Amino acid sequence: MPGAAVSSSISALSKRQQQLLAILRSSLPRVPALRLFQHHAPTVAKYLVCLLFLLNWRSWPFVWHFRIFRPVFVIRLSYRWMKLRTLFSSRTIQAIEEDRWGDALAPIGENPIAMVVPYNTSATMDDCDFNLHLSNSSYAKTLDGARFKAALLMFPHFFRAGGWMPLAVTHYHFIHEIPIFAKYEVRTSVAAWDQKWLYLICKFVTKKDPKKSKKPNQAGSLPPASGESFAASVRIPADEVSSTVTPLTNGSPNGSTEVDTQAALQAVTAELFPNDGDDENVTLHTVSVSQLCFKVGRLTVPPAVALACNGFSIPPPAGEAPYSRERPPPHWPQAKLIMSVPAGGSTKKLRQLMQGGWKDVPEDKRFWDKALGGVIEDRRKRNLVLLEAMRTGLSHARTM
Repeated sequence: MPGAAVSSSISALSKRQQQLLAILRSSLPRVPALRLFQHHAPTVAKYLVCLLFLLNWRSWPFVWHFRIFRPVFVIRLSYRWMKLRTLFSSRTIQAIEEDRWGDALAPIGENPIAMVVPYNTSATMDDCDFNLHLSNSSYAKTLDGARFKAALLMFPHFFRAGGWMPLAVTHYHFIHEIPIFAKYEVRTSVAAWDQKWLYLICKFVTKKDPKKSKKPNQAGSLPPASGESFAASVRIPADEVSSTVTPLTNGSPNGSTEVDTQAALQAVTAELFPNDGDDENVTLHTVSVSQLCFKVGRLTVPPAVALACNGFSIPPPAGEAPYSRERPPPHWPQAKLIMSVPAGGSTKKLRQLMQGGWKDVPEDKRFWDKALGGVIEDRRKRNLVLLEAMRTGLSHARTM
């Protein structure tokens, strides 16, 4: 029968395949390398997976939240410890100690434009791209922690009043790449402010290796404001690649071009950090400008009010000791009358001031105007002009 012949042929073929498999299995143990691979491959794979998991530890669940809110945990623990120490003291002593604890957090007597808050971190594997450099998207991730730390250190009394700081926009100027596993620092400072917006400028820097020889046009100094900017590409070269941007002849509607925007960002960086070009131990990688505002609830607080209520002020006259908690600036007693319990104030009064109460204060009693006048006001206006030029230049992109 034809069907029986086909069945016998398939059965014979199956038997032959089984014989070949048996021969292959019997010959495998005779090859030491294959036998070793067969024995250790699962173990090696497991170790590689575990190593990859450990190298990406900063991307584990809730690790980002811990890194961001770590300064909050430190402040809260400090506050609980202060309350525990004064647990059996009188209410008067408790109010005095709490007031001292709050003043210790505030930057009393600091120049808001000169104060720099460092944030140290490193370019781990999960933050880098296939070029083994810090990914452009990771700059925003790092700025979350840097800005949050700076805000807590600069404006502790504002947050005690129930304030919060929404972010409107962030501008970046990429100058040099940050290699994988490199340790770097984000330096945050106030650049300027107006009636609504506060501008923070952040610099990504690394310390240079003194053993390495210097290269011409090294990144320790600020980039030239001649229109040279980093060329956008998928691959970031090991050394800086500069390309001259040639704007269109007609420019933008208001004559602003990309060159104007880059030059403005470079100019405000040079103005705010005039000594960076002389620091041969630091490499400047990226400059970022963030635009934020102060809010209590849904109401916007003028930045000058928030700055003065946290102790920022003009420097003392030449020859005098700098202002501090022991030697506060002239406006500080007036601010304490509003927010200090021992002085007759309260957190509620501070919140009312920031929720519009500042409008009812007579002009001759607005301590924030006196606290931030003089050289600070001159510097603020100068930086604000540069920042407005940068912001206007980028705003024209919406019409393209």
